[in-house]
Amino acid sequence: MRQLDHRRRGGHRCAVVCLAVALLMAGCRTAVIDPAAIEDAQTAARVKTALVNDPDLGIYSIEVAVTGGVARLSGRVETPAHADRAAAIARMVPGVTDVQLTLQVGAAAPAPAVPDTPPRSLDEIGSFEPQANPTLLAIGGSIGWSLPRADALRWRSSIGPLIKLGSGSGTGMAIGFDWFKADVATDGTEGLARVHVKPVMAGLSYTIRSDRVSIAPSLVGGYAFNSVSVTDSGTPAGGLVVDIGNSLVWRPGVSVWFDASRRVAINVSGGYLLTGLDLTVLENGRLSRRETRGDTVVLHAGIAYKLF
Repeated sequence: MRQLDHRRRGGHRCAVVCLAVALLMAGCRTAVIDPAAIEDAQTAARVKTALVNDPDLGIYSIEVAVTGGVARLSGRVETPAHADRAAAIARMVPGVTDVQLTLQVGAAAPAPAVPDTPPRSLDEIGSFEPQANPTLLAIGGSIGWSLPRADALRWRSSIGPLIKLGSGSGTGMAIGFDWFKADVATDGTEGLARVHVKPVMAGLSYTIRSDRVSIAPSLVGGYAFNSVSVTDSGTPAGGLVVDIGNSLVWRPGVSVWFDASRRVAINVSGGYLLTGLDLTVLENGRLSRRETRGDTVVLHAGIAYKLF
């Protein structure tokens, strides 16, 4: 009797184990993603997009379900012509093999008004993910005007690079170039030299942003790579500047950005650049060093392209 009872218990355990394995295998089979179901879902999204973008049917709430390529349209439209048009549009969508209509025809309250911005097509959306607006980095160029405060320097216009980092509000990193050039006048007379001051600066800014416009006061500092070139006019009566040393620079300023489009931004900026210039002057056959303040009001206007 004990052996018989033991065999019965063993049989029960075996049956329970087999049932658990069968349920586990069934669960695993149901968890496998069916490629046909994914294709039907994508087809349904295309049909829905086409109906929403139609000027006559976009105000109606039409539900779309696709199974095995067969599109079933349900909901309510106002006239039979609307139902026929919905069926015709659905048949033109790639992946639809047939259309079944369960649309109710008759007056009904339309769906909420279509927003001012028209819906994007599935191709524009791409893999059901919205297109991100590039905001991290923009590069371009600008034209600048320098107004030196020292009597020995004369104002000039110049061209330089333009970089924009981020577009959010609040505190962030700022990069400044503010390149400028100026004719040098020594002892009150125009010389034959022109100095080129090319600072590379970094610091902090605080951005105040509205819909398409941002204003960012900033404070940046860095190092200026300076050089001298000879002009084709002037008189060296007061000495000729033949060399210039590099210098430390810093600049408080403010920058205004306007998003002209999704990819293009326009910039207007201004600031006060502070630096000291170490000049080497040839006068009466002798070289001498002269230090002059290179403090300059700088104004820039430029355009940048948003990379990402």
